[in-house]
Amino acid sequence: MKTSLAEVIEPEVIEQGYLITRSDLKRHPYVIRSLDIRDLTAVMLLQRNVLVNMSNREYCVPILAEEIALMLEGDGDSVGLFIQDQLYAACFLLFKVPNENNMARELNFKDEELSLVSQLELSLVDFEMQGHKLQQKLAGILVQRAERRKNSKYIFTTVSPYNYPSIQTVTALGLQIAKLSKLYYDWDRYTVYKDLSQPIRLDIANPINVSNTAFVDQIQLLSNGYRGFSQFKDKDGIKIMFARVL
Repeated sequence: MKTSLAEVIEPEVIEQGYLITRSDLKRHPYVIRSLDIRDLTAVMLLQRNVLVNMSNREYCVPILAEEIALMLEGDGDSVGLFIQDQLYAACFLLFKVPNENNMARELNFKDEELSLVSQLELSLVDFEMQGHKLQQKLAGILVQRAERRKNSKYIFTTVSPYNYPSIQTVTALGLQIAKLSKLYYDWDRYTVYKDLSQPIRLDIANPINVSNTAFVDQIQLLSNGYRGFSQFKDKDGIKIMFARVL
């Protein structure tokens, strides 16, 4: 059920603390709180700033204001980090994902399972606040809230094979790489997900490490019962760690 602006309650304060900004290297007090429709303008401004400063536009698929508004009005859960009332980071989880946009279809989930999917739709961190793992912190809050809410069985999202921080974020939250394919604007994307009720067990004692750009090798592993579960960097670049499903 949607709420009107007049009915919106005060946002929930989730965490408070101090962070150092890149511009002045000083500690500033921050607040992490839930977002609502009153934050739409701030979210759109943050998205614009993030896209302007992004080294590779393939890392982030922008979302229309209308879609963000739906999540802010009750079709999802969202949290943001503020310093002196300015939004510096935000993350969104969509409930009841429409079938045509449901990422579980990429893995041929049955129709009755599609209604059990929630999707991490958007994660934004201002350049000023990079280096604090805020993407992981905010996404982690949303996943924990979803687990307590018990309305979703699966958490899905997609990440670019070239976006190391985002790969770190999803694997740290227990989401596993299940598919590598072309999505959106024909961009390379991992489809990643987590079963909240019955987490998939992997043979992580015997991992296979593959370059993030070795697509043929990765697709073959994924087709043979492996999942990507972690990552690291060495002198040759990003490596994705795969393990067989037990």
